Amino acid sequence: MGRTTIFHEGRSPMATVHNRIRIRFEVSGRRFEAVRLLKKDEPGCTGDEILRRASAENGGAIGDEDEAFLRKHRAELPAKLRPYWLATNRRDPDDSRCVSGFEWGGDGWYQDWYWLGYQWRDYGLVVRRCA
Repeated sequence: MGRTTIFHEGRSPMATVHNRIRIRFEVSGRRFEAVRLLKKDEPGCTGDEILRRASAENGGAIGDEDEAFLRKHRAELPAKLRPYWLATNRRDPDDSRCVSGFEWGGDGWYQDWYWLGYQWRDYGLVVRRCA
């Protein structure tokens, strides 16, 4: 597994949702970051808005190719990401209002679909590629 670096803006990410978080990690030589993009005093916002905010840096949320890569190598995702679900920008072929993501299920990482209209809370992070 690769290195994991955590940057907190504000207080501990598990203590409050009123901050941002960035966890940098590497999987099989590819560098990524998982980011929370809630504003101060914001308990959550829609997936549409979170993906819009994510697009401001590093090309936005990962798409089909990187999502397929992480799906194939999901066992290599670092343990520090386990408290979160990890959203991508790969759309469900049957419902473009849903995006692919990964969540820890106690015995491994599972791929699931997240609806963009839901309120995404502090446990939802967006995965982006790092240069």
